[in-house]
Amino acid sequence: MKRLQIGFSLAGFSFFAILLLRYVRVPFMDPSGSASNIAAFVVMGLVFLFFIKRFNLPTLEYFGLPRISPGSIFAMALSAAILISVISNEDNVMKPWKVAVPGIIFLLSIGFGEEIVARGFIYGVLKRRSHKAAIFVSSLFFGLMHLNLYTGSDWDPWLAYWHVMSAFCFGFLMCAIMIATRSIWVPVLVHALMDWSVVFDKTPPKLADNPPTSYPFWEGLTSPFSDFLMILFPALLILYFSKPRKIWAPRWFKGFAIRLAIKWKLVDESSDKPALVGQN
Repeated sequence: MKRLQIGFSLAGFSFFAILLLRYVRVPFMDPSGSASNIAAFVVMGLVFLFFIKRFNLPTLEYFGLPRISPGSIFAMALSAAILISVISNEDNVMKPWKVAVPGIIFLLSIGFGEEIVARGFIYGVLKRRSHKAAIFVSSLFFGLMHLNLYTGSDWDPWLAYWHVMSAFCFGFLMCAIMIATRSIWVPVLVHALMDWSVVFDKTPPKLADNPPTSYPFWEGLTSPFSDFLMILFPALLILYFSKPRKIWAPRWFKGFAIRLAIKWKLVDESSDKPALVGQN
């Protein structure tokens, strides 16, 4: 019952986020709609940042600068390689500054708003119960929220399915990067730059032009396979290398180290399992 309550609550919050995106508008002249789009994502991010602080979620620890560790270095290096590939794609072109500057601000607003909701809030709510479930379910909710793009005449079941699964893989990758770097600001930036083609594509495609549409069953079902391979696999690698690992040492060396630590009063010798002095 508790799980159902949490699930329905998160679904409600996700729907609320979609409503913010749809109905937040700049109350003055905005012919291109760019200011309203930026405002919608920024407002969504700020509202859910308030929720994160209000509920004192464990993801508050990720609102700092990235920590340097072998896992975080690997995550950032892999992210940089992916971003170089995305940005240098031959379909992207540099736009005039009057388009590029607000376009980059728009991309940053997307990264901020969506990461605060999916990684900051949804992952934070679930992390209290299960770390693994938090990664999976927050990524799934992130994918399902993209169904908002497929309503009315834009509806195509295979296209919607492909986009949800693709976004799920992408959310999984962003979650892995956040965990490895211990900072939500890294996935915010990576997310923004991964959407580079939204602004800088030569001819931005319409949803109806994106594959796969009206595919046969098996072809449509397997359409997200490339995303599993190119996005989900790197995410699993990042999670694997970011795990803390014990350093192997011979038993005699461990005993000598413990005796030395006790002599120097670095550990509490009254415990069966010596712990660092001052450790909670």
